[in-house]
Amino acid sequence: MTDDSIDVREMLGIHDALRKEFASLPLMEKGVADGDAERAGIVGDHILFMCDLLQSHHEGEDATVWPILQERAPEHAALIESMVAQHHALEAMLLTVREQVAVWQADPHVNNRAALHTSLIRLERLLLDHLSHEETDTLPVIAATFSPAEFAAVGEHARGSLPPDKLMIAMGMILDDTTSDIAELMLSGMPPEARAGFDQFGRPAYAAYRERLLG
Repeated sequence: MTDDSIDVREMLGIHDALRKEFASLPLMEKGVADGDAERAGIVGDHILFMCDLLQSHHEGEDATVWPILQERAPEHAALIESMVAQHHALEAMLLTVREQVAVWQADPHVNNRAALHTSLIRLERLLLDHLSHEETDTLPVIAATFSPAEFAAVGEHARGSLPPDKLMIAMGMILDDTTSDIAELMLSGMPPEARAGFDQFGRPAYAAYRERLLG
């Protein structure tokens, strides 16, 4: 970043969580025993939650990032088009995963589990490529183009699309999955009352969620 660039590390924290959690999904889903409807329900719901989290993140970028870059950085038109195309590919893959989760939860047969497993691996590969591309090529442009308020609006849009209970789980997950310095950066940016509420309610809610998920 240049001296005039803004701090975009919060986006890296979100990406850390997306990488870690989506990498764990195929193994977690594969570990569910054939016919175990209860466990398929828990793991399937977590997969759907991660789909919601990724979708809200991308919808925030679609609404608040690409329009500004198209206006202020037209020399990066090809990059923006590539990022939008990757979002569309991931959106299609998320739809497939959602449909297969529903089938698997309704009938937790090994064949349905296997079909979902294959899609989760494909989704992770698409996501890893996208996140790498975004961090290497797009974040520097955002850092040099956006004001702090405009960048903050990206996260606000994504957070606004999640219900409060899911937002607390997502925040706990991101803080758990990213580095300590990025976690502290994110916490320090919260209003005091919001941070107190997260410490009182969010952290225990996330701990309970993770304990149930890990069985």
